[in-house]
Amino acid sequence: MRSFAVALAALLLAGSAPSHAAYPERTIQIIVPYTPGGTVDILARKLGERMSKAWGQPVVIVNRPGAGGSVGADAVAKSPPDGYTFLISTNSPLTTNLALYPSLGYDPLRDFEPIILAGENPLVLAANPKLPVKSVKELIALAKAEPGQLNAGTSGNGSTGHLSLATFNKQAGVSITHVPYRGGVPSVTAAMAGEVQLVFSDIVPAIPQIRDNRLRALGQTGLHRARIAPDIPTLDESGLPGFNITAWIGAVAPKGTPADIVQKLNGEIERALKDPQFAAQISAIGIDPLGSTPDEFAAFLRNEVPRWKQIVQDAGVKIEGNP
Repeated sequence: MRSFAVALAALLLAGSAPSHAAYPERTIQIIVPYTPGGTVDILARKLGERMSKAWGQPVVIVNRPGAGGSVGADAVAKSPPDGYTFLISTNSPLTTNLALYPSLGYDPLRDFEPIILAGENPLVLAANPKLPVKSVKELIALAKAEPGQLNAGTSGNGSTGHLSLATFNKQAGVSITHVPYRGGVPSVTAAMAGEVQLVFSDIVPAIPQIRDNRLRALGQTGLHRARIAPDIPTLDESGLPGFNITAWIGAVAPKGTPADIVQKLNGEIERALKDPQFAAQISAIGIDPLGSTPDEFAAFLRNEVPRWKQIVQDAGVKIEGNP
């Protein structure tokens, strides 16, 4: 009887174990809501390689660009919550787009299980070398002396660069004109050519031009100096206290994804971020590695959604139509 009871208990325990205990058992999809070759895409592919090697299952990257990342985010929100599809993205579809577009097909706080806050990517404010300023203080003085005469390029309407410029104008009390381009590289090229005097750009495409003296760095937009640019002061250091606009990168899964799967994804990504070699690789593309628990990222998102809504409102940025 005792042997029978032990066997029955073991059977009951086995029956109550989650059906996904052997996860992963097949191919995992990482949705990147941007075109191939960008910072987020590179990070996702590097993580995918590590996960595939660690777990012995294929990990494929699926690029679903459109509407500032909202197309890919919507696809993940509507995917089965089984751990085989998740999103790696900047903050745009998880925070900013909620304020930019009249309506989205998903709710960033309701429709996802946060996995991890992976890193952040500050922008750099740079000037054409012919502009007679060498610091943020000098730029603000010139902008006040010549109101409406200066202009700055960004990667487009509603972009992090656009919001950085709008926030800069508000905090500094100036009116630098926004000139949107179709992407970050064209805006950097325009600043070098003198089409615009200033640019708010992702650090990576701007750094080579800064090193070659084709652009002059004035400041970066995070609270901390990026690893790739330790010599460029932050705007917070340069007379605009609290200035903090970065394109952070996080991973989320569809709502209802089992907690143990979320934790397994979190643990593998966290291990990568703490690996010095991996951290150096992503720092070289402008991402400063961070890391968090799923609960910490969830709390972070709850704070970020209203913060970015306020930033967008303050900037007066609007995008007509739905994504």
